[in-house]
Amino acid sequence: MELANWIKSIAERRWPILPNTLGELKDICARHSDLINFTDLANLCLSDPFLLLDLVRVVGGSRALQRNESIPSVEQTLLLMGLEAVTNRFGRVAALEAVPDKLDAEVLEAVEDWLGRSRVAALLIKEWLSLQGDHKVEDCFVAALLYNLPACLFMMQRNQLPDRPLLQEMSNAFDCDYAQVLEQFIKLMPLPTGLNALLGPGSPTKRRQLLRLAMATANSLEQGTWRSTWQVGVEAAAKLIGCAPYLAHQAVVHAALSVARHPRAVGYMYPVRSLLMLEGEYKRPSLQKTAALSDAEQMEKAIRESIRHLANDLKFERVLYYRYDQDAHTLKLRYQLGLGDSHPLRKLPLGLEPGSFFAVLTSKPQSFHAPASVRQQLERRYEDLFFEHVGDNEFALITLFVGHTLSGVFYVDNGHSGQAIDEDSYHRFKDLVARLTLLPQ
Repeated sequence: MELANWIKSIAERRWPILPNTLGELKDICARHSDLINFTDLANLCLSDPFLLLDLVRVVGGSRALQRNESIPSVEQTLLLMGLEAVTNRFGRVAALEAVPDKLDAEVLEAVEDWLGRSRVAALLIKEWLSLQGDHKVEDCFVAALLYNLPACLFMMQRNQLPDRPLLQEMSNAFDCDYAQVLEQFIKLMPLPTGLNALLGPGSPTKRRQLLRLAMATANSLEQGTWRSTWQVGVEAAAKLIGCAPYLAHQAVVHAALSVARHPRAVGYMYPVRSLLMLEGEYKRPSLQKTAALSDAEQMEKAIRESIRHLANDLKFERVLYYRYDQDAHTLKLRYQLGLGDSHPLRKLPLGLEPGSFFAVLTSKPQSFHAPASVRQQLERRYEDLFFEHVGDNEFALITLFVGHTLSGVFYVDNGHSGQAIDEDSYHRFKDLVARLTLLPQ
């Protein structure tokens, strides 16, 4: 089938939205009209790309929008339609569910994953634009949410997982670039033509380049963030923005964490799980494998993997993890790499008496980087046995909280060579531990 014919065929029907979105949408629309807030509805549309598609295609054929090539904000679109039209339209939308012979559960799971990637990319482009002082972001945010939708619909219609990367498989199927797929999708769905300035083919602009980098970054997380091909995209974005690479990378972590903390579907958590992967062969996340581990076992496994990553990949010479013992109100060494067999820290519990260093540190989620000069000041101020036994080296600490509950403390240093901890290693250390806060306890 030709691309134009295929898009016309999918444009003839309304597409369902995620079940969790539908439940919240029904709750909002069931309120008295005076209690329905368009801002709440707009935020809901921006959380589910399928609901956003259902909304923007209503105004996509507007002559005024086609003439001006503008992209109205989601809230403006809702206001233009009016409350009665909005509630009538949204009252007839269906839920996206696995149906025998029509949509397999594994395909639905993959669709949720790709919708989650779009949401990560949307938050990422928003953060990257903000870093360069550009706060006009909703056009790029909406474009990012819509970017993966043609590929998701393609996968749903075929009802099978792709053999190649999804966007590449769709491009090969229609023998054209994905930008051309998006151009036809915008034209024939129809959607506001202003989206072509960001999504369709054409000369590159800075915003278009940043959007493409955000999409590529979010869509390729599963291939491994340790790969140079992934890292070069984040570094290119940093150069465009004019910021340090670690800030551009931090924005990726924050976006993935934000999506996973407010998931519309299980697949929304896959991007952050990809961030947690250590270097090695890629394996697709599995609902069944995840369910086989209890929450506590999952956290324990993630902590052990993080320790190996800190030692093997970030090259910290000593890595310690102290678990919080609530009954004794102390920190006890649970895991370590780099301590000698007879090292006194192996058996030394860290007290949390009021006013002590570790009581102050564990009072809230925070990190602490102590160069040698600061470390000496700490020893004089707190007179803690920990500083006496850990040596004169520069070190870094970070607390691990799950929700509002203290779980433990990570410690890293280069206690054998005395090498300083550079800023990049320190920020990667913080990012790694921050990802653990997503896992349940």
